[in-house]
Amino acid sequence: MKLIFLIGLLTQALFADSLDRRVEQLHDVIISIDTHNDFAMNYAFPGMETTVAKGQVSFELMKEGRLDGAFFAAYQAQGPCTEEGHVQAKFLADSMLLSLHRYAAEHEHLGAVAYSVEDVMALKAQRKAAMLLSIENAYCMGEDISLVEHYYNLGVRMVGLTHNGDNCIADAATDTTRTHGGLSPFGRQVIEEMNRLGMIVDVSHASREACLQSVEWSKTPIMASHSGVYALKPIPRNLTDKEIIAIAEKDGLIQISIGRYFLSTLPRAEVGIPHLIEHINYVVDLVGIDHVGIGSDFDGGGGIVGVEDMGKMKAITRALLEEGYSPREIGKLWGDNVLRLLEAARKYAESF
Repeated sequence: MKLIFLIGLLTQALFADSLDRRVEQLHDVIISIDTHNDFAMNYAFPGMETTVAKGQVSFELMKEGRLDGAFFAAYQAQGPCTEEGHVQAKFLADSMLLSLHRYAAEHEHLGAVAYSVEDVMALKAQRKAAMLLSIENAYCMGEDISLVEHYYNLGVRMVGLTHNGDNCIADAATDTTRTHGGLSPFGRQVIEEMNRLGMIVDVSHASREACLQSVEWSKTPIMASHSGVYALKPIPRNLTDKEIIAIAEKDGLIQISIGRYFLSTLPRAEVGIPHLIEHINYVVDLVGIDHVGIGSDFDGGGGIVGVEDMGKMKAITRALLEEGYSPREIGKLWGDNVLRLLEAARKYAESF
């Protein structure tokens, strides 16, 4: 009996070791990209008060977790839509973006800012992290269309239209005012300018109307950079089947957040990788593997049991293998889908 027990333990150990090797070998050849974190907020303004965990993001942790790239967001909370409010929001966004460039320069042995698919691939070949830049809340643009190009020139390749409040561009998911009934006329101009320059439209935080209108208005595929599935957890920030299908039909992407808020009603200590996989499976079953990925929201509320920071990201790969996903499917989910959207945005911009 003891011998059978020992053989069972040995078999489990060998299987675990084999699976760990498969995870490492897979990460040698795939591109893995996390599409949202809030590192810049605390890095640029370390004295800023916050209620969420910090220290979940760094180039060092990316290397440990086998994460090749990540979108680092310049975030601003929604304030008054006034000249003074817009000036303050622009100051915050500009400061955060400049701080990200500074971080990359100070850690050039570990990573660099990436502006294109080619940059991401080149950094992967050098075993360095790719820092992609985004904006969370286009409030910083006020009503000045020239600021879209200003942010493109600062390296931004994706813009989230809103945060937790309506702005001059679009209505927010958690704001019941419904100022514009979705996108404003200026919001449509912003999307057109983003398309012209080659930037991805991000509809996480946007209202349902704004999301669906963005899908129709944008000439290139859009992304929800950090969201969840409404059918599994019915909150305003999560996407309904109608939104998921609409985004996918235009070749867009739904990135599942690694955060208890999006995934489950259970206490934080009980929310883990199985809940994340449940949301991924739902999107795959509804619209296919080409339209799903990961957007952690680390340093902004993200983190679950088993994936507490970027250093634990390869645990997701292990879980996906255990779930039965093929290496090709995992490659799509982790990065190929994101690269497809970046390339589509670039190609459309080149048509002008």
